Amino acid sequence: MEYLHGGDVYRNRVRHDFSVNINPLGMPPGCVEAAKRGVELCAQYPDWRGEELRGLLAQQEDVKAEQLILGNGAAELLYALIAYLRPKRALIPIPAFGEYEAAVTAFGGECVFWRMREETGFCLEEAFLNAVRADISLVLLCNPNNPTGVSVGKELLLRIAGRCEETGTWLCVDECFLPFVGREAELTLKHSLERFPHVIVLRAFTKIFGMPGLRLGYAMAADRSLLSGLRRCLQPWNTSVPAQMAGIQALRAQGFVGETVRLIDTEREFLSRELSLLPPGIVEKQYPSEANFLLFRGRKDLYQRLLETQILIRDCGNYRGLEESGSRGYFRIAVRIREENEALLDAMRRL
Repeated sequence: MEYLHGGDVYRNRVRHDFSVNINPLGMPPGCVEAAKRGVELCAQYPDWRGEELRGLLAQQEDVKAEQLILGNGAAELLYALIAYLRPKRALIPIPAFGEYEAAVTAFGGECVFWRMREETGFCLEEAFLNAVRADISLVLLCNPNNPTGVSVGKELLLRIAGRCEETGTWLCVDECFLPFVGREAELTLKHSLERFPHVIVLRAFTKIFGMPGLRLGYAMAADRSLLSGLRRCLQPWNTSVPAQMAGIQALRAQGFVGETVRLIDTEREFLSRELSLLPPGIVEKQYPSEANFLLFRGRKDLYQRLLETQILIRDCGNYRGLEESGSRGYFRIAVRIREENEALLDAMRRL
């Protein structure tokens, strides 16, 4: 298994981790206690249906409970989707989350890459529609995109979904970072599932509720045969008692997501402004983002130099479309609380 991600605090001495895009507020109030109660109940099997959690999710997401399926993180559902569909050719706009390609190739599929242009800020353009053809089995999109933080507009999303219906192509939209965006209701495809039966939406508790170690995600789709196929590709009891109980408590935390969005908006603006004021040569260019992270191009040794100060950032050199160029590399930093953001900026200034 090749590790494609940030957050490797087990092999590095880390004081501040900016390499993973987790909610800087951590878990909502009561979630840790709920997970602890779940540990005390681990002498019994978890609810294999996850009925209480799915019921709350259906209310919160405003979808039918039968359109929801739980997973051991969104990653498990991604791999289950590929295992069931076995796409011969999958279309992926790049740069993109590395697990999309890893999942497709693990099951013998071929990836077709559509390169987003740096000069347009890595935006998905209308020309992408021409790449969705009948020989494409699956399209994989991330909205907002990881690692760029750029959102796909609703009009283009609907046109892509419509094109996929015409060609019989499945469309998987990863919305794991969408709750961080103030325009979530405007951008989501979850309310168009019955209109576009080839669409499946992925979400997770990982990022927005700050619980990557508990592993809890979910998928939403209207096609019953697809949902049935996904379940056949998942192991029974795939979401643990502590994960389900923490998830239930997270959904009951009124105002938590709104508080998070306000914090991210404020701190993303602060970070972006301060990055632009750093001494010449550290950050060469940064790119607009709506998500809880920022992508920028900077000095090639930045990852290693910051790691020497026990600050971990994401080196994006293993993202397709973000290959190193000369003395410059691409890096992604999470938006954290002010104290941590200032610590990162101080370390960068000292370079």
